[in-house]
Amino acid sequence: MSWEADPYFLGAFKGALPGHYRYNHRMYGHFMQDALPERERGIFLAGDDISFSPAWVEGAVQTALNAVWGIVRHLGGASHPDNPGPGDWYAHIGPVALPG
Repeated sequence: MSWEADPYFLGAFKGALPGHYRYNHRMYGHFMQDALPERERGIFLAGDDISFSPAWVEGAVQTALNAVWGIVRHLGGASHPDNPGPGDWYAHIGPVALPG
């Protein structure tokens, strides 16, 4: 049995193929939940498969930190003003949203 024989096999390090950017953008930014309907808030995704660099520990750690920031905010907390979290800067340094 070979994974490569599966028609949906993407292979290692191929998580952001052409056409996938919108999905990666949505998954990566899931910790930013202000625009979600109230009933869809409170579950936070993390892991290398949520990041823009799949199969690398850095992406798993980064998305875990993003999720922790989202949980803290969801529970009414906030980052210290002198030490902003990933969501505090997301609009400035987050991935670019594509039109449409």
